[in-house]
Amino acid sequence: MNAWFKLLFLLSALILSTLCFVKAQIAFSRRPYQEIVVAIFPAETPFITADTVNKLLIQKMKSSTATLKEGIALNEVENQLKAHKMVFNAELYSTISGKLVAEIVQREPVVKVVGKEVFYIDSNAQKMPLSPSYTASVPVIKGDLANEYFAEVRDAIAFLKAHPLYGDDLIGLVEVRDSWYQLLLGSQSIEIELGDLKKLEAKMNNYAAFMIKAEKDDLVERYRKISLAFDGQVVCTKI
Repeated sequence: MNAWFKLLFLLSALILSTLCFVKAQIAFSRRPYQEIVVAIFPAETPFITADTVNKLLIQKMKSSTATLKEGIALNEVENQLKAHKMVFNAELYSTISGKLVAEIVQREPVVKVVGKEVFYIDSNAQKMPLSPSYTASVPVIKGDLANEYFAEVRDAIAFLKAHPLYGDDLIGLVEVRDSWYQLLLGSQSIEIELGDLKKLEAKMNNYAAFMIKAEKDDLVERYRKISLAFDGQVVCTKI
């Protein structure tokens, strides 16, 4: 009899603990969000603001007592955040303490195109619109750039920015005609014809060697144009 009583007691305890667990899970799933936390990376370039993300999240919540399951569809909103024109990637999740966390990785603009249309080219060589909340300090390319040239312009700008002598002086490029460019440097009033974007390392080495000699001989002010467009040559036009 005692054995049956002990077995009945254990079964009752097991059923009671299971019911408590299920009740706790239901209560957790229905608890409201206590806080919305938005983290944007990199924080120093807010192309999309925390307020913008907050508004999107709040719009998707049925009320201030929205539940984790019913008030907001996490996957749906996460996909909406990923589709935002300023966002490279997004992750949305909830914590045990009741926080709704949105982690946003922004797109990275590398050059600003200024022509009939103004936009950025990002690190993936994709068109990126301007942001109403932040303006990137990046080199500029003047002209109506075709999509087919986005990747080569991105790579050219990355190379020129990394140049040990002229990287910090780089303003940008001017597309004189289809895939033919002029180089803009902040310290130079001379027109620098770069030509196409091939063999940039050789062109910039030739330019650096020429400028070192021209400055040493005090000849820089005699020229109005320097062309690097031809292999192994620096062609100058005098004033």
